[in-house]
Amino acid sequence: MAWIYNRCMSLPARPWNGTLLLHAHVAVLQGRAGDSSTHAHYAHQLLLSETTAWHVQIDGVAQQGQRLWLPSFVPHAILAAPADGCTLFLEPAHAEPAQIQQQLHTLPTTLDALRAQLPRLGRAQPLDRRVQAALARIARHLPGPVPAAAIAEAAHLSTSQLHRRFQSDLAVTLRGWVLWQRLRSALAHHLLGHSLTDSAHAAGFADLAHLSRSLRRMFGIGAAQLQGLQLQAA
Repeated sequence: MAWIYNRCMSLPARPWNGTLLLHAHVAVLQGRAGDSSTHAHYAHQLLLSETTAWHVQIDGVAQQGQRLWLPSFVPHAILAAPADGCTLFLEPAHAEPAQIQQQLHTLPTTLDALRAQLPRLGRAQPLDRRVQAALARIARHLPGPVPAAAIAEAAHLSTSQLHRRFQSDLAVTLRGWVLWQRLRSALAHHLLGHSLTDSAHAAGFADLAHLSRSLRRMFGIGAAQLQGLQLQAA
């Protein structure tokens, strides 16, 4: 595996190519998820392929396989990806890890076939109503600033209770959740034909550099690597 790591780290990062489905709490990419540096993000990630193995580093350990499970916030890097693999991102608050791991080896590896399976991977119990109220208020504030005090008031919680509730129910900080929503918004805006700079501003990032830093930290890629994606309607 060392030669794969050295080769991938010495070559320019390849772009992501393929079709991206963005749905509420879910994203599916059919195509090549290009090379990435080590990163960690909020979503659980599934790497699926019918024939060609993925080569990755998960928490510093080299692994390969046609079906790999990357839990939320576990550092990883994509070293080599199938040309027509399927990458599935699931937000932890709306996913059931036990179901995911149970069905990992039987999930289809194409976007169209996978869409029908997504409800089976979801969380059975709805979110606490206070958390739902907080998320609704966040959506009203975005893409502008999201003041924690206003969100807490909408959820009938103190600010400290709000932060604890996000950690316990959503497995992410309030700030992390807002950043995740901005990234989704910027990506969707860009794939509708807008420039990366316009998309960064539309999602509430200070500038393109701010968006690029966030992409690098959470996905291990630069903004230019997104150019090969096409958006599919949910």
